[in-house]
Amino acid sequence: MYGSGRAFVQFQPKGVVGNIVPWNFPFDLGMGPLVDALAAGNRVIIKPSEFTPACSTLMKELVNEVFDTDLVDVAVGGLDLAKEFTSLRWDHLLYTGNPMVGREVAKAAAANLVPVTLELGGKCPALVNPDAVNRKTVANIIGTKMIKNGQMCISVDYCLVPRDQMDEFVDLAKAYVAETTPDYSASDNCPGIISDRHFKRLEALLDEARDSGAQVVQLDEQGAVNPATRQMPLSLVVDPGEDLGIMRDEIFGPILPIRPYDTVDEAIDYINAGERPLGLYVMTMDQAMADETLRRTSSGGFSVNACAMQGAIAALGFGGVGQSGVGRHHGIDGFREFSNPRGVFVRGENDLIDAFYAPYGERQQGLVDAALGGGDDAPKVELTG
Repeated sequence: MYGSGRAFVQFQPKGVVGNIVPWNFPFDLGMGPLVDALAAGNRVIIKPSEFTPACSTLMKELVNEVFDTDLVDVAVGGLDLAKEFTSLRWDHLLYTGNPMVGREVAKAAAANLVPVTLELGGKCPALVNPDAVNRKTVANIIGTKMIKNGQMCISVDYCLVPRDQMDEFVDLAKAYVAETTPDYSASDNCPGIISDRHFKRLEALLDEARDSGAQVVQLDEQGAVNPATRQMPLSLVVDPGEDLGIMRDEIFGPILPIRPYDTVDEAIDYINAGERPLGLYVMTMDQAMADETLRRTSSGGFSVNACAMQGAIAALGFGGVGQSGVGRHHGIDGFREFSNPRGVFVRGENDLIDAFYAPYGERQQGLVDAALGGGDDAPKVELTG
């Protein structure tokens, strides 16, 4: 049909990319996607969070030392600037944050038909299989939860643990913290919660859990809440009710619900009944079980016997699915995300392209018959003039 014609994809820059950066990873999520966008040939303006003004100022100084402002710049400002930022006619807009704000960003971008990449988070579960209730698993989960004191979109949001091993899991968690960070919440290892509003929200979630009768286990037993520094101990909430805020919303702080299950099928069904998370973690020594969980679930990323590592590998595409986001960055996926994959065809010689044009007759009918295989059993499609 196409003779000596050629077809190929030419990746070209989209143009000017806006990057709205969250407060919890100001440099990683400010500079990381910048690499992808520049590699694709774009210009970039970064909008850091108003919650991290010192980081924003430093980022602007660093960027302006290295790049001309007509190639890369940093827009420092508050909520009014953020609203104006999303209303502009970008060639591509990246937003990392929560789903509620993500919807507003998507609406503002849609008004100008601006394509978006949304990294939104969600309730990332850790499914602990019966063969993996041990110190190593607990170290994985609790250690990850301590990163930024739970203020990370791919942190473990809740755990699914075999019902008859719940007490063992809690005891292992208490022992791990007593051994490694007994003064966690009073030390420099414990980051403060980002703002008074976020701090009070987390306190309210814990109070609601206590008032409901759920067991709340503070892991650093000598620790205490410090309103001045907004430091909070890491607490487990054992077998919480499904109506509690900690089971409805992404927690984004040092609270870890532990929910029991009786069969792995039940645990997988529970995960699938919720929104598809940004990350899903399975702890097991059984590779077949890990593969089965991977096959039967959907999430932005997946990790076996580790938590959040799928987001730490620079070459591995990172992003969500459904309510946890759309699009990918990191590595080659980031290059493609910020590129226009332009399909190109170059006509050659000895082709049959003219057969597409009227008038339609015997020549075209012969091509259709040949394409359908010919013979008495071939489908009959007759062209009309």
